[in-house]
Amino acid sequence: MAAVPFDEGQVTTLVVLERVGGSLSLVSVFLILVSYFLFPRLRTVPNTFIVFASVANAFSAIACIIAYDGIRLGQTSPLCQLQGFLLEM
Repeated sequence: MAAVPFDEGQVTTLVVLERVGGSLSLVSVFLILVSYFLFPRLRTVPNTFIVFASVANAFSAIACIIAYDGIRLGQTSPLCQLQGFLLEM
């Protein structure tokens, strides 16, 4: 069975959902970092690991916000290269 590509409306819907999810994730990372640095009682070893994971999640969220634009420009474009780097980090 041959794969059927998405039409433009479906691609747009997926891009919007991906960007909304990435934006919510960035807001969550920001809240984690702010609460970690504002409240000294939260600076425990387990929470430190959560902060480190949040930084990695921020890279992933930025790559999700780039969405389909990196792919659309081609694999050799700087935006696509940046998106791939962020996802690998």
